[in-house]
Amino acid sequence: MSVAQALAYPLRWRSRAVTPGAHRGTLSGPGHDFERSVPLAGNRDARRLDLRASLRDPFERVWVRLFRQQATVPVVVLADVSRSMDYRGVTHRRALMVSLAEALAEAAWRIGDPFSLIACDEAPRRELALPQCRSSAGARAAIARLRAFEPQGRSNAGLMKAAALLPHRRSLVFLLTDAHMPLERLDKVLGSLCRHDVVPVLLGDSRERHASARWGIARLQDMESGGERLLLLRPALARAFDDADDARRHALRRTCMKHGRPPLFIDDRIDATLFNRYFFHT
Repeated sequence: MSVAQALAYPLRWRSRAVTPGAHRGTLSGPGHDFERSVPLAGNRDARRLDLRASLRDPFERVWVRLFRQQATVPVVVLADVSRSMDYRGVTHRRALMVSLAEALAEAAWRIGDPFSLIACDEAPRRELALPQCRSSAGARAAIARLRAFEPQGRSNAGLMKAAALLPHRRSLVFLLTDAHMPLERLDKVLGSLCRHDVVPVLLGDSRERHASARWGIARLQDMESGGERLLLLRPALARAFDDADDARRHALRRTCMKHGRPPLFIDDRIDATLFNRYFFHT
C-alpha cells in the first residue's frame, strides 16, 4: 500500500458543506449519523420508521429517525517554498514536502474532498497556486509545478498573506514548513488562519538536528541568506546544539497549541502510521 492510500484525516468537527462526502456534516439527509427521532407528520419518510419511539408515544403517533448527511471538507496545502526548504541531509526536504503534498492530494481525491494548493516564500507564488478542484489531473499538474520549482525567496513571510487566498468556509489546512522563522511570525501565521482547522506539519532532518560530537572543522551555510562560517566541532558544542533543538521544539509546540493543534513533526520520511495517529489523538 502506498503512502497516499494509507493516509487518513478523520475530523472531530462537523462540516457545513451541502455536498455529500466522507465527513460528518451538520445538515439532515441520507446517512448513518443518527440525529433524533421526529413525528412522521413533520418528515414524511417512512423508510426510517422508529418502532420504539412510536410504541412509547401516548398519542399513538408514528415516529421516524432523522439522520445527518455526510459532507465534504476543503483540503488545502499551504507550502513554504523558501530557500531553507532546499536543505539536503538524510533526505531532500523539498522533495519530502512535495511527496507529502502529493499524498494529501491523492487522499483528498480518493474520498471526494476538494483540494487546493498555496505556495509562499517572500510572497504567495501565483504560478504555483491551485484553486479548489476535484480533478486528479489538475492536482497532479500542480504537484509537478511544485516539484520543478527552484526556491528563490530568502524568507517565508508570504505565509502571513495566505489567509486571503483560502476558501471562505472552514477548511482543513496543512501548513508544510521547516519552521525556520521567528516564533512571532509563526504565531501570526497561525492566528491569521484561525477560521480554519490548521495542522502545522514541521519537516525536519536528523542530520540537521544533531551535530557531530567528533572533533573537527565544519563549514555552516545559512540556506536563505547564503552566509557561511567555520565552526570548531566538539562534544560540548554537540550537546549545546541538541539542547537548543529540544528547546526550540518545545517552543514550537507551545506556539502551535495556542491555536488549537500540536505540531506534527516529520523527520526524514513520511510515516503513515504516525500521521494517522496524530488525527486520532488531537
